[in-house]
Amino acid sequence: MNRTYLFAAAAALILAGCGSLTERPADSNESSKNVKSSDTAVSSTAEVSSEETEESPAEAQEESSSADDSSDVTDSIAETSDESKNDGMAGQFTGGLDDDGKGPDENHFGTEVGFAPGIWWAFCNSGDIYYEFSTDGTGMRIYQADGFKEGFTYEMKDGYAVFYFAGNAGGTDEYTRAKAEDRGDGALLTFENDSHTEELVYRDNISFDDFSFYTNKELEDMAREYCKQHSDSGYEPEFCDVSQSDSNTDIVIHLYDIFDDHSATVAWYYVDRFTGKGKDLMDKEVDLSTALKG
Repeated sequence: MNRTYLFAAAAALILAGCGSLTERPADSNESSKNVKSSDTAVSSTAEVSSEETEESPAEAQEESSSADDSSDVTDSIAETSDESKNDGMAGQFTGGLDDDGKGPDENHFGTEVGFAPGIWWAFCNSGDIYYEFSTDGTGMRIYQADGFKEGFTYEMKDGYAVFYFAGNAGGTDEYTRAKAEDRGDGALLTFENDSHTEELVYRDNISFDDFSFYTNKELEDMAREYCKQHSDSGYEPEFCDVSQSDSNTDIVIHLYDIFDDHSATVAWYYVDRFTGKGKDLMDKEVDLSTALKG
């Protein structure tokens, strides 16, 4: 009886130990920790992803704002550019001038914007002319021959320079158009009223107040006086012709007399219109401006 009881009790203890090995509570707890850690990592990753997702709209909004700002600046520049071209200044040159009065590409004329401000030298078969253009579409021109002055307003329209000349006395405006052709550093104008052409070349970014030259009439008077002063007898010839040189921009002065059917030359002078200095027929240097000093 006692033996049977002891055997049963031992069997019960063995079965209880096997059940304990089967459950592996320690492994189960470690697995639970790993799962929990994995869940935490997934949760953390999800939070980061969520934060990144939440920041993305803000970044997109900031980028959109930057793009809008850039667009606003571009629009502002465009509007400013448009305003500079349409501010009511009929002949305004918008090429942007350097200190020497020239643009970045050294171009002073545009068929749409007109002439850069300053003095322009116009070469014409009938005689040279000097133009002064201002940025407000006004100007003045002076003739080389006699110094006659006339004011004008102008505007560029469809490739034409449209002039309104007031004349020296401010009389009735003379309307005339000239077909304008860009010549790089200048322009060629072909006037409709008489088809004459003028080739304009930029000279300087100054006004007529700072620009001076001797007219043909002044040079004639100076040449006559100079010839008389340098003559042993103080002789002054009767005739004088003043013209432009065929080879350069000098003024050619011919002093002469006429006897019967032929002319007798007294002097030839080839001088600069701005200084009055040059040479005579014998290649000797002359300075006609000294004649004005007596």
